[in-house]
Amino acid sequence: MSAQAKTVLSTQEKAIETGNLVMHGTVSDRVLRMYEAVLNYGAPRAFIDRAVAFTDVFKETEGEPTVLRWAKGLMRFAETSKVTIFPDELIVGRPHSWLGRCGIVYPEIDGSMMTDAVEAFEKDESDAAVVAFGDDDPKIIKEVLTPYWAGKEFSTNFIKALPEQTRFMMYGPDRSNLTVSTLFIMPRVSTSQSMAWTMDFEKLMERGVKGIRAEAQERLDALTDPLDLVAKKPFYEAVVMCCDAMTLWAKRYADHARALAAKEKSPERKKELLEIAEICEWVPENPARTFQEALQMHHFASSWARFEVTTASQGQGRMDQFLYPYYQKDLADGRITRESAKELLQCLWVHLQQVAEVKLNPQVSKAFDGYANFMDVCMGGVTPGGKDATNELSYLLLDSLRALKIAGLDSCVRIHANTPDALLHAVAEYVKDGCGFPKLINDEMIIPFYLANGVSFQEANDYAITGCVEQRIPNRETHVTPNTGINYGGAIEVTLRNGRFKSAKDAVLGLETGDPRTWTTWDQVWNAFSAQVLHMVKHAMQSQYTAYALKPDYFAEPVTSMVSDLAMAAGRDLQTHGDPFPGGLDHSCLEGIGKGTMVDSLAAIKHLIFDTKRLTWDELLTALEANWEGHEAIRQLCLNAPKYGNGIDWVDNIGYQIETMIMEYLDQHPKPGGQTFILRQVPITYHNPAGRVCGATPNGRHAGIYLSEGISPSHGCDVKGPTVSLASMASARNRGFKQKGPDLINMKFSPATVAGEEGTQRLMQLIRTWSSLKHWHIQFNIINLETLRAAQKNPERYRNLLVRVAGYSAYFTELSPSLQDEVISRTEEQFQGT
Repeated sequence: MSAQAKTVLSTQEKAIETGNLVMHGTVSDRVLRMYEAVLNYGAPRAFIDRAVAFTDVFKETEGEPTVLRWAKGLMRFAETSKVTIFPDELIVGRPHSWLGRCGIVYPEIDGSMMTDAVEAFEKDESDAAVVAFGDDDPKIIKEVLTPYWAGKEFSTNFIKALPEQTRFMMYGPDRSNLTVSTLFIMPRVSTSQSMAWTMDFEKLMERGVKGIRAEAQERLDALTDPLDLVAKKPFYEAVVMCCDAMTLWAKRYADHARALAAKEKSPERKKELLEIAEICEWVPENPARTFQEALQMHHFASSWARFEVTTASQGQGRMDQFLYPYYQKDLADGRITRESAKELLQCLWVHLQQVAEVKLNPQVSKAFDGYANFMDVCMGGVTPGGKDATNELSYLLLDSLRALKIAGLDSCVRIHANTPDALLHAVAEYVKDGCGFPKLINDEMIIPFYLANGVSFQEANDYAITGCVEQRIPNRETHVTPNTGINYGGAIEVTLRNGRFKSAKDAVLGLETGDPRTWTTWDQVWNAFSAQVLHMVKHAMQSQYTAYALKPDYFAEPVTSMVSDLAMAAGRDLQTHGDPFPGGLDHSCLEGIGKGTMVDSLAAIKHLIFDTKRLTWDELLTALEANWEGHEAIRQLCLNAPKYGNGIDWVDNIGYQIETMIMEYLDQHPKPGGQTFILRQVPITYHNPAGRVCGATPNGRHAGIYLSEGISPSHGCDVKGPTVSLASMASARNRGFKQKGPDLINMKFSPATVAGEEGTQRLMQLIRTWSSLKHWHIQFNIINLETLRAAQKNPERYRNLLVRVAGYSAYFTELSPSLQDEVISRTEEQFQGT
């Protein structure tokens, strides 16, 4: 890059250089004050009040149905939680009493690990971002929460329930501490109650919780069958109670707003507080009537979904679709202007900015580095009838989101063949700001995926984004248990070490497929590797089935379930997952981590040992065992072997064959009721801890270094430009199975590469190419390498520098050093001819 090119800065970098908080457009003073207060608060603080309320209720309700205990816990929280309204707020409702980030503690997940986590965070030994605690929080965690939940929470009981061999592969030979995973098979299934979800916000806005309550009461009153009275009655009672709890909580905010108004000296703020009181008196109990009521109801519903379960992946729905009628009507009636509507949206964004995902489990926290969070705001796509869905609110949402650098709030745009150039241009300009937003999801891949799995066109067209790259149809899909993942780097290691995994004290976690030194053909390598992968897949699936069987005894989600047509019709909580809901679609996944590392390692073996015979088995295996020390010449041969991402057909075909092998196995072993077990390759940040436990790999990677992320090529290995890289990734996929699920793609450019209108047009063309290649997802980092390195040296100056990590953006200085290095090492793409 020329010296002149290095001076080109992204919008975000310019804002940091000049000290501006606002990057694009306008932000009102009130929003800016709240935004700055959140930024200045510091690390997310653990919030334990919900945990205390649940603990008290669970002590009182031993033996009662889980769903009813859950509803009583939520009611206790509604009755006892602090009610706080800050001076500038127009949208209200928070679990916590401070203006800063908050991570709710869920003892039903982390009960046995919480005390260790508190000590690790207090000593800053977590190797991940810090979690703060209030003065009394550690004592309450140690003396109140842990004594009750230790041994009762899901995680340790899930581990105990695993088949012996599966448990050994996941947790290794050390029987004294079964909470520390080998990361050979990764138990994300035990990190949260649900993987990703989007509520039916539109239904709630149209009916209010009063309408949902009436339906539940009617169904409850109609029960006569003895079996239904046992199986369904607790669920409908729980729904009624949750509707009452949500209404009570909102009315407490109405009362508090009136009390504040009575003391308020400013006539303008007094008027705002009285309006807030009227809105909270009306929603969520009743249907929304105005744009502000709709936003307030949305926030209440989103908050209550978080109160009941932990999931970093909470889709906010197709906001430009279900909010549009309220926006149109208020504009026509003169109730709002475009600017006042934008201010209301930004008030909501500041609320969502304060949502943090904290894990009181020292090992799990490393896989959610930078407080991985996915509060997805979905825009674009098509209507249920298949027409382009873009409207005026789509652009307003983009405009409101671009203004501020908010981590955790994830803007997402659905792209299709007929996405208007105007929207695509706005998207490309937003991407060029350099914060990693928005991520793009491809209708041209996802709608056919749904059709292959038995969904109608209208339903498939109306999906919403949630999580890293997932999607949901709220009234068709049922709840999804977090995935069990397989470590592709680990699969390479045990293939080359006769089933042994070095970081697990050389335990035989894989199959004993023999000494590679005796293999004389590529087919022997492939057969051994295939056997190892399918062995891992089989045990990963056993882990999932174990979780399905246990979950109904440990978790419930009556709030989310009450807006699901399927759950209400069946009289079942969505956490009774695994036993198919009539008409439901259940898409729990198998996760694959480190595809590029795996493909490049196999390609190096094929090329260097069999095709060119430049290495012997003994030379390669000796170098790997030594972590390349004293064998740099051999490492250079491996680094320079053909690599995935460069349009080399036989290399890409290795990836294709691996996917084919896995999906054939999944196709032969469907879930109950013929439901699909899908292959997903989305790492969050698991590629980082997964790499730490893997030895050196034949692609030239050192032991302990991160694996490749998503389906992206290995760091720095795709050298022929972004279009070739995308085509190569497409060639390495098998789209012939309905099991083919989400993939994640990261791309990085320097701001100089995409500067000006010419750069915007290049990005637009690249996005069109990505869409036509039928990829699932793509996201971009537009940032100078020098900026990232400067942020490592001077974190205070760059404390609000955002980067794209996995399916989320995070503040770079809050990432662990190893993940910072991983982001820095990603390939900086160059368009050919530039």
